[in-house]
Amino acid sequence: MNRRQRLAIALMLISSTIILNWSYPYTTALGERLFEWIGLPVRSRDVSGFNYVGITSLLLLFAGLFTLRASLQRHARKITLLALILPFWLPPQLVTAYQMVWAKGIYALEYVRNETSCNFNKEENRATGTCSLTFINHSSQAIEFTASIRNQDLSASSFLGSLDILRDQTLIMPPKSKKTISVAFTKITSDPHNSVSGSFYGFDLTVKSGEQERDL
Repeated sequence: MNRRQRLAIALMLISSTIILNWSYPYTTALGERLFEWIGLPVRSRDVSGFNYVGITSLLLLFAGLFTLRASLQRHARKITLLALILPFWLPPQLVTAYQMVWAKGIYALEYVRNETSCNFNKEENRATGTCSLTFINHSSQAIEFTASIRNQDLSASSFLGSLDILRDQTLIMPPKSKKTISVAFTKITSDPHNSVSGSFYGFDLTVKSGEQERDL
């Protein structure tokens, strides 16, 4: 096998790593959806355990890096190091570039999960609180949408799980901006237990605008 063939194989292996871990516009990586479609397990256990897609990606990446290094005559160490960084750095840059140039509506939204939280207080059968949701609108147009909390383990505040605390409010993101939107809610709950207060963070969202719907 000559050097050109090794270089082509290396590029294919490294590109496969990027493709398997690509998730935009969804939250689930393409590799996980592919495994589920084929009928292969994604993890060794339901939620915890080894992620088989991640292990496969790492094996492909290391195989690609080894083949790349063997195909190069000059600057092999520097180029291999660059190739190691590329699969982690390039995808977010490509997504941001696409959102800024071509994406429209909710597909131009970036959800800043680590800056998002909800605080609540429950007295008897009434729950009140405020959610702070942080987004970045990469497009040049304002976006109107609704949001709902998805797949959130609320632990001690499980009574909120049956309440759609965000869906009935329309949110607006100005063009080309990052903004934290405060959403106040008051809901009646059938849970008769004692008063409780608390907060939760970093939850998944589903956003909807017209016929468009997207998980974030």
